[in-house]
Amino acid sequence: MWIGSAFTWTTPAYAQQATFLATWQNAWFRAAPSVMAPKVAPVIQGATYDVVGRSEDGQWLALAGPNFKAWLPAGFGEVTGSLSVVPMIKTALPPAPKNTNSVPLPEWIVITPRGKQLYQRAVKAGRNPRMFTVAGDSNSAWQRTLGRIAAGVYDFGAHGYLRPVVARFDPSFARVSVAVQGGAGAVDMFDPAKATSPDCRPDEGMFACELRLSRASIVFIQLGTGDKFAWREFEANLRRMIDYALANDVLPVLMTKADDMESIQGGASFNYINDTIRKLAGEYQLPLADFYVATRSLPVVPNPELPKRPFTQNGLLDEWGYYFHLSEEGFALKVLANLMMLDAITRGT
Repeated sequence: MWIGSAFTWTTPAYAQQATFLATWQNAWFRAAPSVMAPKVAPVIQGATYDVVGRSEDGQWLALAGPNFKAWLPAGFGEVTGSLSVVPMIKTALPPAPKNTNSVPLPEWIVITPRGKQLYQRAVKAGRNPRMFTVAGDSNSAWQRTLGRIAAGVYDFGAHGYLRPVVARFDPSFARVSVAVQGGAGAVDMFDPAKATSPDCRPDEGMFACELRLSRASIVFIQLGTGDKFAWREFEANLRRMIDYALANDVLPVLMTKADDMESIQGGASFNYINDTIRKLAGEYQLPLADFYVATRSLPVVPNPELPKRPFTQNGLLDEWGYYFHLSEEGFALKVLANLMMLDAITRGT
C-alpha cells in the first residue's frame, strides 16, 4: 500500500502553460508518483491534460483531468510548453520491503555470489539501491516492457510473489532509459552520435549517459539483435560495456535474446551472440537471464493462410518470414525475466 507523504493540490497561476498529450493507451493515473499507488482513472489516448506538478526526478507528472488530479509517468505522452514553470512536489516512498522470498528460480535464471556482492558494492559506492536501468533495442522498449508495470496493466498471474520486488525498485519502472533505442546494438552504445537525449554530453555515448543520469545500481544489458551484421565485434563491444559498468560500481546483468538473426542474415554460426553472452557471464561471474532458453517454451501460433510460417514462435512475430521482434507473449515473459532476476539478486536483503 502507498503510504507516502501527502501533498495539497492547488490551482496554479500558470495553468495551461504546460500541457500533456497522452499518446499511449491502456494506462492508469495514480494517486501518487508510485507504481504501488492506487489507480485513479484510466488514461484516454489522445486526450490533453494540464501539468500541475512534477516529481523530483522528473519521471512522474501531476496532471489535471476534467474531474480529477492525479499522477502519470512522463513516458506515456508528450509535453507542450515548459516544465520549468511547473513546481516539484515532494513525496516519500515507503521503505523498501525485505526480500524473504524462497520460491525456486527457473533454470534459465543464473545468479552468482559475485553478482550479489557487486550489487552490495554498488549500494556502498552511493548508487541508488532502488534503481535499475536497461540498455537495449526495440525489444526492450519501455512502453512494451517495464512500462506495463508503470501503466498498471501487467498481469502477474501466478507470480504475485514478485510484487514486493516491484515495491523495492519502485522508482525504476517509470524511468525511460536513454540507452534503449530501436535497432541499437552493442556496437552503438559508446557512439556519441547515437546518443539522442539532450541530457547526454557531446562526447558521451548513450550507455555512459544512462548510468550517469539514472544513478542505477543495476543495469540489464539486453542487446544483440541489432548486432546481426556486427557480430564479429560483439564480444569486444559487450566486454567494454561490462568493464565500464564495473568501473563505475554498477552491477551488469546479462540477458540472451530470443532470435538468432546473426546466423540467419549475418553469416555467423548458430546462436553465436547468445553463446558469447553466456561465455562472458561465466567469465565475469555475472547474473544471466537466458531469455533464449525461456522463450523456447512459448507456444507456436499457427497461421491458417501460411501453415509453414506461424504468426508467432518462441515469443517472436512473423515479419516476412523473419522472426526478430517480440510478440505480446514475448514481451510479457521479458518483464517476468527482469522481475525474477531482481528478486534473485536481492533475496535475503
